[in-house]
Amino acid sequence: MMEESLNSEKLKVEFEDYLKKVFLKNLNLILGLCVVILVYYMYSDWAVRYNMDSVTTRIPVLVICFALMVLHLIYRNRLYPLKNILYLLVYLASQLMMYAKCLIHLHEDALAPSVTGAILVIFLISLDLKKDLKTAIFIYTFPIIVFTLFLFAYGRPSSQEFFVLFDIYPILIVGFLINRIQYRLRFNLFKSNHLLKLEQYKTKALYGETLVMNEELRRKAEEAICIKEEIQEKNEQLNKSNATKDRFLAIIAHDLKNPIGNIWGLSDLLLVDGSIGENEKGECLKAINKSIQYTYELLENLLNWARAQNKAIVFNPLRYSAKELVEKELVVLRQVANKKNIEIVNEISKDFVVKADVNMFETIVRNLVSNAIKYSFSKGVIEISARVTNIGDHEFAKISIRDSGVGMSEDALSNLFSSDKSVSTKGTENETGTGFGLLLCKEFVDIHNGMIGVSSVLNKGSVFELILPY
Repeated sequence: MMEESLNSEKLKVEFEDYLKKVFLKNLNLILGLCVVILVYYMYSDWAVRYNMDSVTTRIPVLVICFALMVLHLIYRNRLYPLKNILYLLVYLASQLMMYAKCLIHLHEDALAPSVTGAILVIFLISLDLKKDLKTAIFIYTFPIIVFTLFLFAYGRPSSQEFFVLFDIYPILIVGFLINRIQYRLRFNLFKSNHLLKLEQYKTKALYGETLVMNEELRRKAEEAICIKEEIQEKNEQLNKSNATKDRFLAIIAHDLKNPIGNIWGLSDLLLVDGSIGENEKGECLKAINKSIQYTYELLENLLNWARAQNKAIVFNPLRYSAKELVEKELVVLRQVANKKNIEIVNEISKDFVVKADVNMFETIVRNLVSNAIKYSFSKGVIEISARVTNIGDHEFAKISIRDSGVGMSEDALSNLFSSDKSVSTKGTENETGTGFGLLLCKEFVDIHNGMIGVSSVLNKGSVFELILPY
């Protein structure tokens, strides 16, 4: 109840402020009309009716209107209390003016028109008055009380004149009621508009909150999608990591077991069997050496792979002569190739330059050429060449390693660089391998932001191509 009362009082204050704005907005227009009407009737009283007393009754109203008009022109939005008092004086003076006219024409034929004028003024005030109840009662009662006192004290109207004047009193009451009804209607309309604005404000606020909530929901949905995609990506990485781990375990369990088992068995044979001749001992030592070499190469590749996966390898690309780097690796590789009567031809020109990390580049070349030797037939030829190729607006070095060996099937090609599907096959002389070297090559090429590809025809050979910065 108290909250409703406070809201009602607040609403009344806002209504009064609204009436104040309306009053100030239309003040000069109303005063201007009043001045024009007063001047017209003053001229009529003076020039037509020759009644100076009537002219005199209009002077106070005219002076107050003119003074208030000048004040409002000078102080447009200021001095509201003073303007309000002067405007109330206009109401009082207008009624007193018409009641004075009735007293002046009390015993004349002009009495009826004067009463009619007073009634008209009352109705105009009823329509224009926008004051609270106490102020309205004062504005209506004070002039009529003064008029009534003067009427019976000095006027002494006849019965017929009194009945003419009596019309003023019920009209005054009706005008007062009309004014109060109009005031109430104005207040209710203001209240309705106020409530409507409140509802509009609430609706707008609710709409704004809804937009904020929708934006928050959209953001959370995007976050959820991002989290879901991140989880999927993590799962894919985890699956890939698990596949790599399984690959490691398979290599360690299978590919290390055989050579170490061979070394163990041959060394036991050398230690236990004293009847073995020198030639047989030599063959055993060669087999042990081959197994150790294979195991070393495998462990070296595994170590490099692990370092690449853990980002532990320092990537330091510089400009090098491709021919010199390749020749450095071919010093050892040609010895292996000679055992199979395979010729390795380095066709790279001396001035061909690549921008690469030297250790990674040598590892890539060593693995690719070793594979070419392994899968080439006796008396075969391995050709290494290089040329510049354009991709988009940039130049790259394309290095090709071509062999005339066993080649690969389409199925083998599709799984060649897959860590979870790649399978090693035996070489032309039953050389064993892990298939791990190609994975390491792919890893190192990716670090260079390059590409590695292969084309092959079964029983006709393969071509591996590296694309690196030129």
